Formats: sequence, structure tokens, C-alpha cells
Amino acid sequence: MSDTTNSNANEQQPSKMKSALNYGAIFGLVLLVVDLSSFILELLENEVFKYLSWGLIIGGVVFGIKKHRDNILNGFITYGGALGYGVLLSFFASIISSFVIYLYLKFIDDSILAILVERAEIEMIEQGQPDQALEMGMKIVEVIYSPMGMFVFGIFTTTLMGFIVSLIAAAFLKNDPDSFENA
Repeated sequence: MSDTTNSNANEQQPSKMKSALNYGAIFGLVLLVVDLSSFILELLENEVFKYLSWGLIIGGVVFGIKKHRDNILNGFITYGGALGYGVLLSFFASIISSFVIYLYLKFIDDSILAILVERAEIEMIEQGQPDQALEMGMKIVEVIYSPMGMFVFGIFTTTLMGFIVSLIAAAFLKNDPDSFENA
């Protein structure tokens, strides 16, 4: 009788993908507010915003894994399941945040990109880069500091940061049902 009840309950629960998309959307919107604020206020390299972003990524991943484990998986999740869910959650959050940043930079205000390119050029000149290296470096910088470059870089870095956080968080949040039976 309990097997039938559990299978019916499992059929009504959202999938891992839907759950990650839901929590990723919330997480992405929160990241977006911080990211847009740093762009609008031209504080992209401000240490407070860097720490705030890391704090949000840690909080978002831990919160998402914990909610998924407790609400969807009845309190149990393996290390691999928690790691995969955290990365998926981060990936969805990064897409949402990076896409809106792309739209902002492409269609509203891209002035921060010119500032970033200029700062990069000054740094290369101060490092004493030869003209040929400076020219090649600036071509790369201009690709990275373009709306599309920021979109791709944003997805990559946020997902990578989510992966790093998930590696650690999964160790603390895992609750494998088999671990109690084997003890």
C-alpha cells in the first residue's frame, strides 16, 4: 500500500529540471539585480559587489539544493545528485542574468564596456607590453568586453562558480538513504 502511495506522490512531484529552473529563475533574478546595479553605478570592479555576488551564489546554490532535497526528494540526496542539481541551478541562473545584462549592454547603455576596455589597455601599457602584444591583447579584450562576450563570459563564470560552490555544498547537504542502511 505504501509503495502505491509513494509512486503516486512521485508522479506529482516536479522533475529535477523543472525544480532547478524554478529555483534558478529566482536565483538569476536576484543576481541580475546585483549585476545591473554594478553596471548602472559603474562599480563593476568594486570589491563589495564581488563579495555580494559570491555570497549570493553560495546562498542560492545551498538554498536550492536544500529545498530540492527536502521538498522534492523527501530529505534524501546523493553527493552526485546535489552536485548536479547545484550546477544545473547555477546554469539556469546564469542564463537569465546574462541574457538581461546582454540586452542592457546591447540596447540601453554600453558605456561601462568602453570604461573596462580603457582600463584593460592602461593596465597592459603599465605592464610594459610591447606594441604587438598590446594590439593583440586589445583585440581579445574588445571581444570579451562586448555585449555577446559578457553574455558568454557571464554564463561560463557563474556556472563555474556554482560548480565550485556545489562541490563543497554537496558534501554537507548530501543525505544518501543508503548510508543509514549500511551503518
